[in-house]
Amino acid sequence: MRRFALILFLALTFAAPGCAGKDAPPPAPPTKAELADQDRRADAAEAVAQAMQLFSDNEFVDPEAALEYLDKGLALDPELANARYYRATILLGQGRTDRALADLDRVIQARPDHVRAHFARGTAYLALGNYKDAARDFTQVTEEDPTVAEAFLRRGLCYVNLNRSDEAVDDFTRALAINPANLEANYNRGMVHLARQEYEAALSDLTQAYVLDSGNVQLLSARGQALLKLGRFDRAARDYRRATQLEPGRSTLYGLLAEALAGAGDMDGAIQAAEKAFALARAQGDGFLTGQYAEQIRQYRDKSYP
Repeated sequence: MRRFALILFLALTFAAPGCAGKDAPPPAPPTKAELADQDRRADAAEAVAQAMQLFSDNEFVDPEAALEYLDKGLALDPELANARYYRATILLGQGRTDRALADLDRVIQARPDHVRAHFARGTAYLALGNYKDAARDFTQVTEEDPTVAEAFLRRGLCYVNLNRSDEAVDDFTRALAINPANLEANYNRGMVHLARQEYEAALSDLTQAYVLDSGNVQLLSARGQALLKLGRFDRAARDYRRATQLEPGRSTLYGLLAEALAGAGDMDGAIQAAEKAFALARAQGDGFLTGQYAEQIRQYRDKSYP
């Protein structure tokens, strides 16, 4: 009896579809509006693809042409977040910051985890001096991807400008932990130490930066300041002499060289450097510096010829 019931059940099961006597209705063909929408999206994708063909080594080889394609694509399909991001990068490169920020805001609104958009917006805010908003964007980047050294570096720059030097040093240190050869992180951490009168730490960072860029006058001048504060006048003089060779038209470099030479006891050399600074400042019409250097020369001459 049980066997009969099982056979009957199976028979009914396999017969059921046929018993309905009806096939599933075929899908309705797309409407004209749906077909038009598909064509619009396809045209948008094609325009963006043409723009991306111009993208090589993290930049557009023809930004104007790429921008034209991206404009076309986004006009057809405004929801293309990546296309909007790439358009923003071009606009930032052209200095059209307001329009770029509008694009980046829309990208982040649609995709809050878009790391590159946060980084680009943070960079734009940093350039505009909007340090708090920039720091927030860079924080988002570091939380999503803690291997991006540039995000720590740029957030550190925000903190410098917000007078949060401890956090700035921490961020520059984290950037250097990821990339010890990061010139800007070494330089900027050194400058924070210099501002905090931590001269040995400043000298260490600025020396590392000098190894990475020995022709940087700004760096040489900063390291020279640390050496002056530490009383290492001979080394300071070498840095400032090198700086004057690289930029012989800057009177301030000769004035600092004079200070280093005077500290080293070379008063004749100090007077000569101060006279050069005086001549440059007078030729450039800078009355304030001219007066400063005249006083510097007088003091050195008084020490040399009492």
